[in-house]
Amino acid sequence: MRKFILLMMSILFTACVTSTPKKSISRKSRQKVCLERLDTADANKRILEYRKMEEAEFPDEQFMDPASYCEYTDSMGCTISITKTVNGYVTTKQKKNSLFGEYRYYFLNGNLKESGEYYFQDFHCGIWRAYDEKGNLLKETDMDKPYKKYSWQNILAFAKERNINLYDDQTTVDRYVDESNIPHWYITWKDKTEVYFHLVTIDARNGDVIEDDIAYGKK
Repeated sequence: MRKFILLMMSILFTACVTSTPKKSISRKSRQKVCLERLDTADANKRILEYRKMEEAEFPDEQFMDPASYCEYTDSMGCTISITKTVNGYVTTKQKKNSLFGEYRYYFLNGNLKESGEYYFQDFHCGIWRAYDEKGNLLKETDMDKPYKKYSWQNILAFAKERNINLYDDQTTVDRYVDESNIPHWYITWKDKTEVYFHLVTIDARNGDVIEDDIAYGKK
């Protein structure tokens, strides 16, 4: 479900196959040009092979939709996913035991359309870039800019202080800028007693905890 949400968020907001695609940046009329490409033939082959594997594993299940997704582990132990959409290909790459991953969105012809990094739970981070079909850089956005004063390193320190397991499936870290243009971090995690959740909101301008609540759930 998280992968689906991430995919939808990423597509609305506008990774690698066998290895991180080689790329080069050249100057043409003072504009950056990206030559990174996806091997679409290899991607299509992997998607079809993954569907055959699913059909063999679940013989009683009817697969009505065309094959459009695959997932595998590369030689470096990274988890790779490829999703084919009507507009192109989305690929993600996440190293083992890493909270962050690489994202790529390619045009149907294999040229790079969008690239960036994401936190495996909820948000985009680092520098995100968008290109046209010829590889010309259209937009470059620093997703971390609103959170420079209270960065990810501060969140790691906060998690250590509160004994929060960031790798727990029931831990969520998100960040957002509200209608008053104030950046926030929002963290929820399950108490060791498994009776209630902690909910904390932090003002990313100064690190002040502006909300520290609990919500009860089923044990």
